[in-house]
Amino acid sequence: MATSVEIRRPQSVEQPDDRQRADDRHQRGGPDERSIWPGIIVAVVLLMVIGAGWLNGTFGEAYWWLTNSTPPAVQLSGPSSVVRGPVTVAAQIAPRARVVAAQVDDQQLSLNLPLLLDTASLPDGAHRVQITVEDSSFRRNRSQANLELRSDNTPPRLTLTPDPPAASQGHTWLLRVQTDEPTTVQIALDGKLIDLQAADGFGWSVVVIGADDEPRARSLAVRGVDQAGNVATQQIDIPIARTQFTQDSVEVSAALLPLLQPQVRTAEDAHLAPTYAGVSPTRLWSGKFTMPVQGEIVTQFGEVRSYNRNPFEGHHAGIDIAAPMSAPVRAPAAAKVALIDKVKLRGNVVILDHGLGVFTTYAHLSAINVQVGQELAAGQVFANVGTTGLSEGPHLHWELWVKGVNVDPLDWVKRSYP
Repeated sequence: MATSVEIRRPQSVEQPDDRQRADDRHQRGGPDERSIWPGIIVAVVLLMVIGAGWLNGTFGEAYWWLTNSTPPAVQLSGPSSVVRGPVTVAAQIAPRARVVAAQVDDQQLSLNLPLLLDTASLPDGAHRVQITVEDSSFRRNRSQANLELRSDNTPPRLTLTPDPPAASQGHTWLLRVQTDEPTTVQIALDGKLIDLQAADGFGWSVVVIGADDEPRARSLAVRGVDQAGNVATQQIDIPIARTQFTQDSVEVSAALLPLLQPQVRTAEDAHLAPTYAGVSPTRLWSGKFTMPVQGEIVTQFGEVRSYNRNPFEGHHAGIDIAAPMSAPVRAPAAAKVALIDKVKLRGNVVILDHGLGVFTTYAHLSAINVQVGQELAAGQVFANVGTTGLSEGPHLHWELWVKGVNVDPLDWVKRSYP
């Protein structure tokens, strides 16, 4: 009897672990996808970091910090003139740098900018301000800057020399001021400023006291300021002595009596006053004045007169020099002709301008051979002696005026100003 047998294809037997791994591969997309994605993510993040750093400068800063070897730029600026007291010094430094040291000479300064230093704590003279800066790079590069200063905290020394030491009515005295350094000087007499002229190593001023000025002490105040602004002051009293003027009795002819009216002199003085008030800026004279004519001085400056036995009054405005008719009149010093006129008391008159407010007047002239504005050398003839105006005989009436004040011309013959 035949037996039937079913024959089947053999099937593989799959282990549980292999089946699990197959399921995992199916869910994750296979072995290639698992290994690529982490690398892609890291690369993207890195590119984003680098890009952001490049855009905001972080990468550049990091590169500069690591590689920079250039010292930072630094510059100091301050006053170029002589200074005194507190001084500010400005500093310009490169970005990413800071001040690590600052000093003047051997003294340390605060590191704050701008630099502040007090020159009063230093000796007068030259000083060096130095600053050191350091950058913030890995190498800590450094550089320095220097500035030279000159300080002066000492007031100038003033030396006053009044000559003569005491003044007197109707006379001129000279004030000299010396300083130990370049100084701007102001002088006030009884609170009123007076001019000061510059000479070789000193300043000077001529001060005049009128014949009728009160004989009392005058207060002289001097103020000096040097180039750094230091101030020095000095004050002295100048005694004014009373002058004993001469007296004389004069007889005047009847023809000249109308000239003795007070209003005549008042009007004439007012007419000439604007000329005497002028002050030209240049000194024309040099050294002592010389006598304009040769002859005896018959009337002193400031003399008090009595005309025709009337009371003594007034002061003679100049000196009278006896001289022959038509004798030549010479300029006592270099000058410019300021005025030519004919007036009642002085007759034919010439006024010469010697500069700086100094004028000389020549009266009773018989002839005048110059023109207004003409320049005269010392000793040059410009007129002739006469007897015009209030005069009883040929003579020269000679006056001297300084800044509108009438004083004795013989002071300027006896000595030189300055």
